[in-house]
Amino acid sequence: MTDMGTDLPASGVPAAVLLLRIVLLLASATVAGIGLLRPAVAATPRGTVVIAWIAAAVTAVADVISLLWLDTNLAFAIGQLLLAVAVPATLRWRTPATYLGFGLLVVLISEISLSHMGIEFLADTGYTVGVVAWLGLTLIPPAPAGRLRPKPVALTLAIVLALAGVLQIAVSGIGFDRRLYDTGFGLALLLVALLPIVVTVLTLALPVPRLYPVGALLVVIAYVAWAALGAIPRPTDLPTPGVPLLGDASGAPVLVAPQRPGRNLVHLPDAATVNGVKAVARPGMNGTWAEIDLPPGRSTLQVFRDGKDSTLAVDTGSGATARAVDPECANAALGGLIGGSRLALTSCPSDSLSTEDTDSVHKLVDYLKGRKIPAVTVVGDGSARAKAAEEVVRQAGIPVSDTEQPNSALVVVAGWSDAATELAKVAVEQTQKPTYVYGVYLAPWLLTAPLLKSVVSSAIPLHFDPRDPRTLAYTVALSNAFPGETGTIGGLDQWLAAQGQQTEPAVRLYASAQVDAMPMDSTMDGMEMAYPGQWVPNGTIVPISGPLS
Repeated sequence: MTDMGTDLPASGVPAAVLLLRIVLLLASATVAGIGLLRPAVAATPRGTVVIAWIAAAVTAVADVISLLWLDTNLAFAIGQLLLAVAVPATLRWRTPATYLGFGLLVVLISEISLSHMGIEFLADTGYTVGVVAWLGLTLIPPAPAGRLRPKPVALTLAIVLALAGVLQIAVSGIGFDRRLYDTGFGLALLLVALLPIVVTVLTLALPVPRLYPVGALLVVIAYVAWAALGAIPRPTDLPTPGVPLLGDASGAPVLVAPQRPGRNLVHLPDAATVNGVKAVARPGMNGTWAEIDLPPGRSTLQVFRDGKDSTLAVDTGSGATARAVDPECANAALGGLIGGSRLALTSCPSDSLSTEDTDSVHKLVDYLKGRKIPAVTVVGDGSARAKAAEEVVRQAGIPVSDTEQPNSALVVVAGWSDAATELAKVAVEQTQKPTYVYGVYLAPWLLTAPLLKSVVSSAIPLHFDPRDPRTLAYTVALSNAFPGETGTIGGLDQWLAAQGQQTEPAVRLYASAQVDAMPMDSTMDGMEMAYPGQWVPNGTIVPISGPLS
């Protein structure tokens, strides 16, 4: 089989490949239709035989080009070629031509619905059968007095095509909304569904001699639109007010949160300008960020990046003004989006100390107390979560200070911004004198590559193993959807929640360290090399304790 099925990539499909696909499908459908309808007449008209040979030759040439030019299944292409040539060669006999035409029909159905199942496969099958049969009726019109009644057959085929077209809209994923008339994909879907409905009306109004040629023209146009669907970019989901938006502009992903009227946070992988505001990097965070004001209702973001200017449609609705959203909150929402969640953003991780994080912090300070550490310095940021975490640390019975003390450990429970500032200061001090000789410990929500790599080493209590295949599935999906972005515990929690899963109850302490190593395909001396979806690219994060009690 050629790799030109309905699931062609939505971008980067050369026009010549699309044209070849359309020509191949139309030529094959013509030959198959003539073969299937051969029993309807005593002898095949000479003109029909000529058309069958021409269509067979076109099919053969297209198959040969596909074999030489594209990644094509050899056996399938040769089988299609042989069937197409065999039909006109056997038209003088009814039975062989019919069976060969049916075989070519099966090939066509397979070609256009290779990876589809269920309703999609049913729609593909119905549409292909309808087109093939209509072309056959046009080129071999049965006698009115024959066993095949032309008018009822034509009406049945038109209804089948119309139902299959409407079904295609239903399974397309874009729904019956404005994307049907303001996107190329939607317009093609409308042709697929509406033209067979027009053919149905014409079947009721026109006499048979005029019906088939007019109907065939409309059916062919609809079939061309059907064949082209796989090469037309599918429109993205419509923006929903209050639900963070992950879109694409200037060839890069764009995250908008919370997508409410007022101040919104916009995140991109690299430098860009959004509505005239320059997106800039922030310490301890990936990519660039911009804060912009959005009006109520529908509007557009103007994104300028890499010399390209493009727009992204947003819809903030008419609800409440946007709440304050920080990058950690936006990243958590991003995890939910790539996991399939479309819930409105009503809270952020820093609003409160979750049950899991409370457990992690409790077990961390119990671990430190068991090591008989003389003192800890705790760094927060004034958020509700940080205050609650600081209280957990202070109640552990270890002397606690808000400033650096000799022979102490550092426990950071602040958010990303204040944590980045503190860790940057610690990194400088560690090059000048012994600093926090009992170690640097981070709250679970500070599991981000930029923060972990800002100091030589640190430890963090986690409810999951960052090397587990399930968590790596999240980081790989994140990297695919938003290149350059690395995993966070908030994003992982939202990604798992969108799929009805959650992290494990056990808490272990993990150590993270920067690793300098030549690229390799395996590990060496326990050091993790770079691979797609790493939590800490070019770094290591390994367990240093069993389950903490």
